[in-house]
Amino acid sequence: MKKRFIILLITAFFYMHLLQAQILNNNFEKIDIYYTDFNIMSVINLPCDDFLSYSREHKTITDSLDIEIWIEILNRLEKTDTINESCKDKLDTRAKLFLYGDNKNIMICIDNWNTDICNQCYNTSSELKQALEKTFQKCKPYKHKKNNRK
Repeated sequence: MKKRFIILLITAFFYMHLLQAQILNNNFEKIDIYYTDFNIMSVINLPCDDFLSYSREHKTITDSLDIEIWIEILNRLEKTDTINESCKDKLDTRAKLFLYGDNKNIMICIDNWNTDICNQCYNTSSELKQALEKTFQKCKPYKHKKNNRK
């Protein structure tokens, strides 16, 4: 009986920890991603609200497996240690995501260091940056070799 109780406590602990770690737990059907290269330098910070007018690239993701991968990446983000949880006004925005689901729509703003999800500030991970860069990676054109026969 004591073993069962201990196993139940351990299971409950891990279950609660996993629930607490979830940033996004809704089912989403579509993600719109607007993006500008992280390496572009600007004199002023580009606010999240103004980002769409400066955004250079856009992609829509509707494949459920791809959406699940994006949600997993976002759920692994760590909360910042800042006292003021809302960092949206301080961002120098480089990407903006719109997640569309059954219950609600969520807007996410991302800069080099911080990510704002529902007015909560998270550290922008290198994994998230790499996923964005990979999504908007341009394929290099294939060069045909000329046959130099005489």
